[in-house]
Amino acid sequence: MAVSAIDISRSLSGIDFPANKEDLVNHARQQNASQEVIDVLRQMPEREYENMADVEHEFGQVR
Repeated sequence: MAVSAIDISRSLSGIDFPANKEDLVNHARQQNASQEVIDVLRQMPEREYENMADVEHEFGQVR
């Protein structure tokens, strides 16, 4: 299954920003995200994300 930006957004719904990569992964797990989504989030750079647009930009780079 290919992970889309919509999958990432749904998995991170309600997360508080700023958030680091570990926060993103933990929140997605709490939201019962698919393993594919978790794997994509783990591939993202270790940094602080300011908002969902910031996450989606990095997702585009990783994908």
